[in-house]
Amino acid sequence: MPVQAERQPLASRPRHLNILAESIDDQGRYDAVKLAKLLDWSGQEIARYLDKDPSAISRNGASLNYQQPLSQLAATITHLLGLMDNDLKTARAWLRTPIKVLDGKSPKEKILLHDLNAVDALLSEVEGGFSV
Repeated sequence: MPVQAERQPLASRPRHLNILAESIDDQGRYDAVKLAKLLDWSGQEIARYLDKDPSAISRNGASLNYQQPLSQLAATITHLLGLMDNDLKTARAWLRTPIKVLDGKSPKEKILLHDLNAVDALLSEVEGGFSV
């Protein structure tokens, strides 16, 4: 008999986990379409991030092939939400805001240019007390 993991009640889990739960399918996989909706991104934008055709993503947004990049994006979003007191609206706005240390690009632009590391590094600097 498989071992069942204990489920934490939704109220006792950190809020950012509840927010991200909206982007996970019934099998525990990140769904690109749901994550895009959570971030207020278009289907074309999440497809660009994944280097896939939008039609492939709309057919199978939770493909095993997408799990690595989607989990990396989810980790960055989790970090961002932690810094934004789990305020999804503010996090979405921050993702769209051009930032000087990102060469005047927005974090979203950097992510879509496959430079998630630059966004992660910036979040770590902010967390460490450096101002942006």
